[in-house]
Amino acid sequence: MAIKVVLTDGPFSDISIEREILGKMGATLLRAPGSSVSEIAALAADADALLVCWANIPAELIRQLKRCRYISLYTAGFNNVDLAAATEAGIAVSNNPGYCTHEVATHALSLLLACHRKLFSLEARVKAGIWEQVASMAPTPSLQEQTVGLLGYGRIGRQLAQWVEPLCGRVLAHARTSPQDSAHAEMVSLGRLLSESDYISIHLPLNSSTRHLLGRNEIARMKPTAFLINTSRGLIIDDEALIEALRAGQLGGAALDVFTAEPLPPEHPFRTLPNVIITPHVAWYSDRSEYLLHANAPRAIVDFFEERPVKLLNKTVSRRQ
Repeated sequence: MAIKVVLTDGPFSDISIEREILGKMGATLLRAPGSSVSEIAALAADADALLVCWANIPAELIRQLKRCRYISLYTAGFNNVDLAAATEAGIAVSNNPGYCTHEVATHALSLLLACHRKLFSLEARVKAGIWEQVASMAPTPSLQEQTVGLLGYGRIGRQLAQWVEPLCGRVLAHARTSPQDSAHAEMVSLGRLLSESDYISIHLPLNSSTRHLLGRNEIARMKPTAFLINTSRGLIIDDEALIEALRAGQLGGAALDVFTAEPLPPEHPFRTLPNVIITPHVAWYSDRSEYLLHANAPRAIVDFFEERPVKLLNKTVSRRQ
């Protein structure tokens, strides 16, 4: 029997890579007409597998997937899938954590250095006809005298630590679970990370324990000269608390690639605050990572149905037959 795969959503106009990979095992790939529960269910009730980007896959939808054995996510984040419901239904789930590790770490490092060297404010002043040197830079401590804090120490956090360690005075990291390798950072409590870091770069998944992890109390513990850098998920930061701190001069600034609402609304304060650098959720991108984004998720489906090892999020699932 041919395997039916349903693509639930995504910003992809071209899914030829997915069709080619799945076609090699004779699978049919169909695209849902929309990303609502009802639109996905109408097409996927008899699907063997789902390819999912951002669509919400709640228990309500999972109960309607009568034949589904596998859900493969394009993304590293998986908070949009009810993992407990999938496990109960016997549906295996995997994500795509490694396709853009190098790219996100590179972007985070770029934002960190831009904050340190005041690149965006310098460029704006020069383009406005203001040619200042010392006056535009002071005060700027040497990066060798400063501390970089990494909130989260998975693949991306470890890569960034390896790169930034030779550049700065100290690298701190806080992880919610014991890291596999802490050779390039000193593991500390969240409190120490907040109070001692000059730059805090966020590298956490979004879940119930990390949503608004950085609120008013946490931001208040940061140095008034510190910079907050986020290439992870927008909802990890309480936007209102961050905006208040930036307006009040309680932080040196922020550099953000991810936001609570995307695209960032035209009237949003982040667009006009002078001490904020914003980029349009592009930290993940390179030509290579774009290919892997398209290729890894369907490859996982092929491996699953051809009974090759697949790294699952729900390792204890009793798989549907």
